[in-house]
Amino acid sequence: MVKFKKILLPVDGSKSSREAMDNAVNLSTIMGAEILLLYVTGGIPKFIKGKPLEEAEKAQKEEADQVLVPYHSFLNENKVKYSVMVVPGFSPWSTICHVAQDKGCDLIVMGSRGLGDWEGAMLGSVTHRVLAHCTIPVFVVH
Repeated sequence: MVKFKKILLPVDGSKSSREAMDNAVNLSTIMGAEILLLYVTGGIPKFIKGKPLEEAEKAQKEEADQVLVPYHSFLNENKVKYSVMVVPGFSPWSTICHVAQDKGCDLIVMGSRGLGDWEGAMLGSVTHRVLAHCTIPVFVVH
């Protein structure tokens, strides 16, 4: 049996990502794996400087903190070893793939649908692109 040591759990606050968290916790418990909880904020264009940049970064941090509260609570309640990354990115799927590679994750567990209206109609576009472009296994939770 393959034993995973580090599971990447990208989340966006959607019902689907909360269900992915349930599965990631179960896998983590069974295999003794660490979870890397990832939230990708929107990218900030490089031409934004000074006070507007500070305000945009502050707004992104506040949003991330708010979205991550239920994940922290659930992971702590289940006594799972985890760390958190909040990363800006214009392309969430690309950011997910890069973080997985850079941080040595050997599994990505993610929801099938995110918060987008159109993307949520079928397999989410972020999930679809992660499946198409990542080189490590992806466990998609429906």
